[in-house]
Amino acid sequence: MSAPPSVRLARDDEKDVASRILTDAFVDEDGLNYWLKQGAAKTRARRAFFDAAVRDVVHAKRELHLAESAGAPLGAAIWLAPGDKAFDLPPLRELMLTPLLFAVAGVKGMRRATALGRQLATFHPKVPHAHLVFLGIAPEAQGRGVGSAMLKHALAPLDAAGTPAYLETSTERNIALYERHGFVISGGFQLPGLHMRTMFREPRA
Repeated sequence: MSAPPSVRLARDDEKDVASRILTDAFVDEDGLNYWLKQGAAKTRARRAFFDAAVRDVVHAKRELHLAESAGAPLGAAIWLAPGDKAFDLPPLRELMLTPLLFAVAGVKGMRRATALGRQLATFHPKVPHAHLVFLGIAPEAQGRGVGSAMLKHALAPLDAAGTPAYLETSTERNIALYERHGFVISGGFQLPGLHMRTMFREPRA
């Protein structure tokens, strides 16, 4: 990658591209592996989850960002605007998603997902904020500045509007990246085999 990647909102016909990037990027992410099926079904479950996430399961109004260089997709991110809450779905929509959740998580995984969601809810900021729900970089592009480019692209308008940002992570090596862009650890908790941290960012002048 000779030039910095460009970052833009994904087109409606690029959901599959974003899902593929996130599926590959999150293969070793503890937060998802805590509740999604593992073993032979691991990749299939993760792809089915992200197929749904890039459509409307995270939120109907989610923003889907893509990073690319020379036409090659390198990274994807899902952001929520202030006031929008991840996985806050109408009861009927939740009921319709039950077969999908069972397919990707099983009964034990669904219980774990519920417990994880309850824990995360206790740390969610009360002030209006943008929420970085997922950010993933294609394995072959990791460590090449793509994550920084994607964060700069999303955070600049938040700074201009005076809007804070928030995220959750279970990946230790990503904390330094987020800290370089102004996030600070705001909370954390542990579940069996999982250490989650929440991070908050005040807007920069």
